[in-house]
Amino acid sequence: MAGPLESLFVVDASTVMPGAIASMLLADHGAEVLKVEPHGGAFFAHDLTRKSWDRSKRSVELDIRVAGDRAKLLGLLRSADLFIHSLETAEAAALGLDQESLAKDCPGLVVCALTAYGDDTPFAGRPYGEGLAAALLGTMVDKGSSFRSGPVYLGHPALHYGQAFLAVIGSLSALRAQRVTGRGQKVEASLLDAMLAQSPMNNWWQEDGISYIKKGDSGAIDRFGKVRLVTAMFQCGDGLYLQMHTGGAGAFKAAMDILGFGDRIKAIKGPEMAIPLEDDEYQAARVDIFEAFKAKPRDEWLRLFHAADVAALPVLEPAEVLLDDQVEFVGQRIELPDPDFGTIHQAAPAVRFANIASVMPVPAPAVGADNDKLAAFLARPAQPAASGGKPLRHALEGLRILDFSSFFACGFAGRLMSDLGADVIKVETPEGDQMRPLPDVFDAAQRGKRDIVLNLKTAEGLAAAHKLIAGADVMMHNLRPGKADKLGIGYADMAKINPKLIYAYLPGYGSKGPKSLLKSFAPLVSGWTGLLCEGGGEGNPPTRSVFGNEDYNNGFLGAAAVLMAVEHRHRTGKGDYMECPQLHSSLWTTSEHFLDADRRPVYGMRLDQGQMGFNALDRLYRTKDEGWLCISCRDDQRFSALVQAIGRPELASDPRFTTPRDRSSNDAALLAILTPFFASLTTDEAVARLGAAGAPCEVARLNSWVQEMLWQDWALNSNRVLEHHNSMYGHIRELGLFNRLSVTPGLARGPAPRLGEHTRAILAEAGYSAEEIDDLIGRGIAVTADGNQRATARVRA
Repeated sequence: MAGPLESLFVVDASTVMPGAIASMLLADHGAEVLKVEPHGGAFFAHDLTRKSWDRSKRSVELDIRVAGDRAKLLGLLRSADLFIHSLETAEAAALGLDQESLAKDCPGLVVCALTAYGDDTPFAGRPYGEGLAAALLGTMVDKGSSFRSGPVYLGHPALHYGQAFLAVIGSLSALRAQRVTGRGQKVEASLLDAMLAQSPMNNWWQEDGISYIKKGDSGAIDRFGKVRLVTAMFQCGDGLYLQMHTGGAGAFKAAMDILGFGDRIKAIKGPEMAIPLEDDEYQAARVDIFEAFKAKPRDEWLRLFHAADVAALPVLEPAEVLLDDQVEFVGQRIELPDPDFGTIHQAAPAVRFANIASVMPVPAPAVGADNDKLAAFLARPAQPAASGGKPLRHALEGLRILDFSSFFACGFAGRLMSDLGADVIKVETPEGDQMRPLPDVFDAAQRGKRDIVLNLKTAEGLAAAHKLIAGADVMMHNLRPGKADKLGIGYADMAKINPKLIYAYLPGYGSKGPKSLLKSFAPLVSGWTGLLCEGGGEGNPPTRSVFGNEDYNNGFLGAAAVLMAVEHRHRTGKGDYMECPQLHSSLWTTSEHFLDADRRPVYGMRLDQGQMGFNALDRLYRTKDEGWLCISCRDDQRFSALVQAIGRPELASDPRFTTPRDRSSNDAALLAILTPFFASLTTDEAVARLGAAGAPCEVARLNSWVQEMLWQDWALNSNRVLEHHNSMYGHIRELGLFNRLSVTPGLARGPAPRLGEHTRAILAEAGYSAEEIDDLIGRGIAVTADGNQRATARVRA
């Protein structure tokens, strides 16, 4: 076996897509995953998504609601480390599959529950469904459509991936706690928290209204107002699309020069984003830029931007990026035999380790392919009872992480682990993180950390960093390839200082390869890997923006990867180097798509041209009063309720619609039946009809719910919202904790640190005397917050 998780045995009995996605991530990195499926499989078991999401797993069929089959499941759990299910709390308790009941026979078992909204929210008890949650929570209006008004069904399943990430991060954190305490616990990951976890950079409240982005349509070209930044999609002279991002020193001016605006855009000394655009500069960057792009074909623009070190990438269809030379160079495209296509091409497992062999995935099993092996699984020895455990308040308490990163993604990974109790120390240069002028984004990635400023270009500053690394568990950064070695903090040298160090590198494209030195910013890699085409809908051009991007995804995967390495180190005592580029995390979060034998893109799920949904039973419908109603009725029970609601109960036994596979094959016929039904009723009438029959639906909100939620008491009480009266930005409210662990819960810490806020304390912890610290500060080798009031004032300007 191979992978950092090769010792884990996971039983996945979930019947929702995020369960399959989460256990795929675990299987991709060595865990043995047994998929316990209802007889015949869940409603999506025969979708094309199975080819990716269920690869490398085993499959047995059990009906967990039948006593005999449930007893077999309980037998499997006695030898398992992790149990994943999608039962709501009351149902799990009624079946004896809640963590409290299971702990009697499986005291060390971690139980991960995938729920819709959680028990401690106003939406507890509402039905599960990504579309339903997106409608209810206002996510369908987070990004405006390029083609029509109104809410847009999520073409990219961002809530599904977000919930899967939270499940894996929470579960691996709980396993780390179990290694210390000997106790298992419940981990809950909800669709609601998945939405919140992908919202903090654009949603906060500050007493003076400070924000880097305009409220409203966050896909609009003017959303950055007069900030000296362009990040958007543009159509080029050959009709093809690219995205550009002018983050980084001097990139805004360089891009404007290339586009022909050199005489209209002034050069800025220092951080460009700290100086607002003047009126004519705004006209050039927000209005005239679109026509400028039509002067040249896409490939020529890309060549010019890359030569000037400006971040830019083509917008491609999903899976098309698997043919890119960078993907080829790093070996991220794999081939698998397939019964339908002969051969398919997929993305390889996302995280690479230097000293741990990678997993080579195998094709997904047929439903019940391992039924004959069930007895062997049941005969496995039970997990030994733990003894002599130590108390632990938070799952990652005692884990020290040094964060040398700039910008969002890598920093967000650290913030996620800080929220679970890790001591995360942000190490900055005297100039500070280039993202500090964007206050809400900076706080979203850096909240809860401590901060030290060291000049690593001096011998004494580097020596101080080495002392910190010697006492750390994890070191993280996203510096351009080669820069860490030049600074004296490369992996080879750090492993000598601390052999047990986990060294996590989160670059844009990888440490080597033809694109490794290119700049990488969200949402460029998302467009490159297909998210904008997913959101555009079949037959449409790519949309300008979708919910979810590679900054969040790389942060999620970075945190999960570190926790994989923590699990491996617990078993072996060895640290390691791991690499988790934005390219890899973006490939993984489009893994439902693949290339066929002729290397043509195959969509695992595809938004329709009207941007209404994936199929007739999982989509938006217009009602008589111009409302928008979302339904989610693909499984047998929900479909039966739906046809009762529309007065057509005979459809449940119609041969065209008997099984989920039949219904998918006859989707057009269902759409022809359902569209006029909903068009004949008002929204209230339709909700009443479906509600009476038990058919799940939600009315799509037409405004942002997250901004309202910032002021709701339940959100504050559950630490989903945090309030800080004395942040460096004054009085703020921001999104807080996203993971729910029953025994070792998350830790709600304070806001983002000021530049150098904890320099003295951290140096003292490293063994420096007060006199030595004063000397380092006096010579500018270390910097404290007291010496950086100018930087803080600039942020608030």
